[in-house]
Amino acid sequence: MKKDIAKKTIILYVLDMLEKGSSKERPITITNMTKVLNSMGIFCDRRTVGRNVDYLIEYGKPIIKIKGGGCYFNK
Repeated sequence: MKKDIAKKTIILYVLDMLEKGSSKERPITITNMTKVLNSMGIFCDRRTVGRNVDYLIEYGKPIIKIKGGGCYFNK
């Protein structure tokens, strides 16, 4: 039986996707991150993902948001 993922870990999955799967040349959209999380069985909506991106930026992570709903981790 699969253990449910704690909602509080969504922010860690978002950070991981941004660090490993995004760049200035290949930004990732909040919608795509939501789809990936949902496909992993971590059900959330794009507002939740967007809020978590904002929390990471507020915390000081080098995440750049671009018009159109995309963002990337600025290494």
